[in-house]
Amino acid sequence: MRNFVRVVVLMAMTAATAYAELPETVQGTASPGLIQLATTGNPEGLAEELGGFPTESTVIAETVGQGTLNALLDVANGEHLAPMALWGPDDVVYAMVAPTLTQDNFVLVTAEGMAYRMDVGHTEGDNVPFVVAEFDPLALPPTVTATASAGLIQLATTGNPEGLQAELGGEITESAVIMQRSGAPALNALLMVDEGEHLAPMALVAPSGAIYAMVAPTITKDHFIVVTLAGEPFRMDVGSTEGTNMPFVVTEIESDGGTPWYVEFWYWLTGA
Repeated sequence: MRNFVRVVVLMAMTAATAYAELPETVQGTASPGLIQLATTGNPEGLAEELGGFPTESTVIAETVGQGTLNALLDVANGEHLAPMALWGPDDVVYAMVAPTLTQDNFVLVTAEGMAYRMDVGHTEGDNVPFVVAEFDPLALPPTVTATASAGLIQLATTGNPEGLQAELGGEITESAVIMQRSGAPALNALLMVDEGEHLAPMALVAPSGAIYAMVAPTITKDHFIVVTLAGEPFRMDVGSTEGTNMPFVVTEIESDGGTPWYVEFWYWLTGA
């Protein structure tokens, strides 16, 4: 590293998250209305049982993001949501997975933003719903919970998001998007603003909704900010200077200085 750094690690690779409990409607034996929704896409029976109101299923992508929804669907084989969904009285949203390749799967989104793909259990003969896949918007993305890719290392050490974009897809944009998503207080709490720390000029907004940008100037040489779908920012070390390339969450950092911002910008421009 260019300058002395001491870091205190909260934990390696993963962040503690609290999983929301599944609503009672999908625990135990499924009701006729839930079976109707999961097998036909019609939410009216479930609306009669629970209340709430039918709405267009596009509300799910608007709530959790299209990237999250796609992660629960077999998009390559044409899976999508049925046209209509039920917005339940507890802000739980239900919609059938279509076409009925699975015959009885549906997507459920809780008020906390947890997204589940579920099987209503109809073809199994017991009508007991079970989780097929889930997505937690508070969790760190898989990109930072395993050995760092070449693109992530490039972003964390040079500020250049192009390699990570090539790996994940998504859009390169100005790093101000992180402050817009997380808010200035949350972001500044992760930076030594009084020592001139800031974000590199550009960031990557991944298809999943996660956002990545390097911490600059490179006081630590390989730190970056990642923002979850829920808008929570984490300061992470990509593990490059440690020789492991295993990202970990950092909660405290002390340093005696760093590289000027214009040098960092040159690194980003040249890919050095």
